[in-house]
Amino acid sequence: MNKLLFLIAFCLAFNLNAKHKLKIYYQKQPNGYIIYADNDEYCEMSAKITFNLQNLEAEDGDVNTYVIPPKAKKFKLTQLKIQQPLKGYRLRYQVTSNYGNTNLISYNQNYIYSLPFEEGKRFKVNQGYHGRFSHQGKNALDFTMPVGTKVMAIRAGKVIKVVKDNYKNCKTKACAKYNNFVLIQHNDGTFAEYVHLKQNGVTVNVGDTVKKGEFLALSGNTGFSTGPHLHIQVFLQHLNKRITIKTKFLTGKGNTVEYLNEKETYYKNY
Repeated sequence: MNKLLFLIAFCLAFNLNAKHKLKIYYQKQPNGYIIYADNDEYCEMSAKITFNLQNLEAEDGDVNTYVIPPKAKKFKLTQLKIQQPLKGYRLRYQVTSNYGNTNLISYNQNYIYSLPFEEGKRFKVNQGYHGRFSHQGKNALDFTMPVGTKVMAIRAGKVIKVVKDNYKNCKTKACAKYNNFVLIQHNDGTFAEYVHLKQNGVTVNVGDTVKKGEFLALSGNTGFSTGPHLHIQVFLQHLNKRITIKTKFLTGKGNTVEYLNEKETYYKNY
């Protein structure tokens, strides 16, 4: 009888964010299942699991969010127990995942960032925080710079993702899928994204630890772009949204700390 009931039970799982190197899976137990995660990313991953259960009970409830450490293998998330052993049971679930710790709300608000270009150079901020063209509601910065300009790390961190193969661009959001970029996580859990990079112009790899001021890539004009520039955004990554952060930079000879303003040019001599 119990064997027949096990045969008619079935499981279905799918990840709504399959682009991430995160695997959620289950292991059968005599009284139910254990749900595990393998995280092959170099940062913490957040995963929201929504269960649709029949004759099973999740110890954490039917909807819960978990934070999985970087490079974790067989990390236990939760356990499901059969409620009535002599009846059939069914396990279905869906997963939504994203980079970082979705519960993180605090970070180093006093950190001073370095300008994203070489010493001795100056570039204009063409679009600033909450700019009217594409930064509405975003704390992001666009530096106008020729294709092939060296892009330097504004802060030390771990390289989490690199896209470098694209060559197309256009003036509509439809071309955002062609953005070349480098994504870096900092030690306080925030991220920085460097976007519109030159095709095959990235000089770092996923998993690299980079220093502040290190050469990351060559600027370009890829993706959603109206002309050659570098887009930078610092943010906290939550499951379904980014919380962008207005950041202070060291400018001039290195003795001035300020927020950068749209249409102003900034010089780096440090």
